[in-house]
Amino acid sequence: MFNKRYFILVSLLFFLFFTAALSVQGASPKKESPSASTPSKPNPSEGKRIFNHYCAVCHGVTAKGNGVNAESLDPTPADLTSGDVQGLTDEEIYEVIDLGGGYVELSVAMPPWGKTLSGEQISDLVAYIRTFSEDAPEPEKGVRLSDVRRGDRSDCQICHMKQGQIRPIAPNLGHEGSKLNPEWLSKFLKDPEKIRPVGFIPLTKSKMPDFQLSDEEVSALTAFLMTQKDGGVSAAPLAGLNLSDPAEIEKGRRFFIDKYACDACHKGAEIGGIVGPDLSSTAERIKPEWVYFWLKNPQAIRPDVAMPNFGIPDSEIRSLIAYIYSLGGGASQAAKVSGETPSDPALIKKGEKLIKDKNCLACHTMDSFNSQERRQEKGKEQAAAPRS
Repeated sequence: MFNKRYFILVSLLFFLFFTAALSVQGASPKKESPSASTPSKPNPSEGKRIFNHYCAVCHGVTAKGNGVNAESLDPTPADLTSGDVQGLTDEEIYEVIDLGGGYVELSVAMPPWGKTLSGEQISDLVAYIRTFSEDAPEPEKGVRLSDVRRGDRSDCQICHMKQGQIRPIAPNLGHEGSKLNPEWLSKFLKDPEKIRPVGFIPLTKSKMPDFQLSDEEVSALTAFLMTQKDGGVSAAPLAGLNLSDPAEIEKGRRFFIDKYACDACHKGAEIGGIVGPDLSSTAERIKPEWVYFWLKNPQAIRPDVAMPNFGIPDSEIRSLIAYIYSLGGGASQAAKVSGETPSDPALIKKGEKLIKDKNCLACHTMDSFNSQERRQEKGKEQAAAPRS
């Protein structure tokens, strides 16, 4: 009798343990807060690099809420040196960075960074924020550069580099055929304008110089760059979207302002931030399908971009595109979706040679990767990596 009861008890315990194990195994992975066990001690030096790249444009390089974009925001960014912020726990600061201001009933202009930064990176940021002091001196006036040091090398190497060293400070040219309207590109090459007021790398204030290109050189460069494609970008996700639909435009406007606070970083109609490009020229400049894939996951296209991944649903992306394109003339001004641009092979070859002759790759990269394949590979890596 004793052995039978013992056998039943052991069997029951095994069943309960096995059921619990299956439940844990099937649960969705969740990024843990810094209160959980972490594999390594937070690194404030790495946090400084991340802060200067992503946060300083709004919070300022001394974190006092006086970044170059602060005047565009209402309410203004938090002073991270203040007692109100420094009095928060590490977990509370982590939560704001991870989930965004809106999640904790603060300003939605503070975006969620949890889909862009790893748990370890957010912990590094928290550690760096803990080093701030209300008595920190203001930085010297002048050109403000992000912290892009490599070892003991100085920021001067953003532009000045030894032969063989590549530090891209301008966009990747390997996708221009999937991204840009050729008419706009030709106009830009003839007379370059500043697309991002604070620079491609935040706070560098970089701007493409005017190379005094001839009309023939502009035509050749445009023809070549239009051959550079991202194989993962297609018009399929935008099938049936009416860019002129007033209801779709209005939904997009509400998402743009109220939910995602896009105007915190981008200028829309007349007002907005200066971190990203002025979106009133999007219809003239960029193909709609490119905007879709960019909003879907900016880091799949440009890993170091200062725009966070919001995890926007497809239906909301479509509405956002309708609104953004309405700012610059609407559908009538939009680039042709996935339109092909036939060109003379000799002209394309000349454009390719000009890329080398003008040393374009001193500032730009030329990488024609498939962004959607890279996104899938990155997703697999994140799923397999241990959570911090």
